Amino acid sequence: MAKGTELPRTRASLLQLRQSLTEAREGHALLERKREVLLREVWELMRAARQHEGRVRDRFEAAHAALRGARLDAGGETVRWALLAPSARTTCRVEVRNLMGVALPSVELTVVPERLTTSAGGTPVALDATRRRWLEVAEVLAVWAETYGSVWRVAAELARTQRRVAALEQVLIPELEEAIRAIEATLEEADREGFVRTKRVKARLEEEREAERE
Repeated sequence: MAKGTELPRTRASLLQLRQSLTEAREGHALLERKREVLLREVWELMRAARQHEGRVRDRFEAAHAALRGARLDAGGETVRWALLAPSARTTCRVEVRNLMGVALPSVELTVVPERLTTSAGGTPVALDATRRRWLEVAEVLAVWAETYGSVWRVAAELARTQRRVAALEQVLIPELEEAIRAIEATLEEADREGFVRTKRVKARLEEEREAERE
């Protein structure tokens, strides 16, 4: 559609602009509701992300502590060779849930520990404890990744929605309103001029009738 200022100042243009203004206001209301939902969601996700981050940090600290203990107990070389063996079988499934048109990831990670094989002179207790701690890290990383991925996607959509709301509020709707006022003013002026012309014609006809009677 042409800009309001480029349209001819006719009643058809006025109806077209009024329809466009109605649609713009309805779209603005929908985007406002979407922005509110996304804003609530991003704050909830950020709060959850901070909680998950704390759990991930705790798991990493416990895993590193177990690794240091195993190295002191069995020696770095023994630990390095023992941990080269597969520790677990993992499967990861990523699904998508929809939030106001935003595709958010849903991550499901399954960790099944493998039997740890050690030599007769090894230290299976220390090594097994280390392995369990690192597998616990893997288990919490899935939820952490899901939450952070959702935060970034919702935040990006929120930014796009805010730009669209601002464009409607600050550009499109004011332009349509101004164009409507300009066309209404032109049509009102044309109506007044037409009314004046009609009165003049009527007065002239009355004068002519009076003259004919005389």
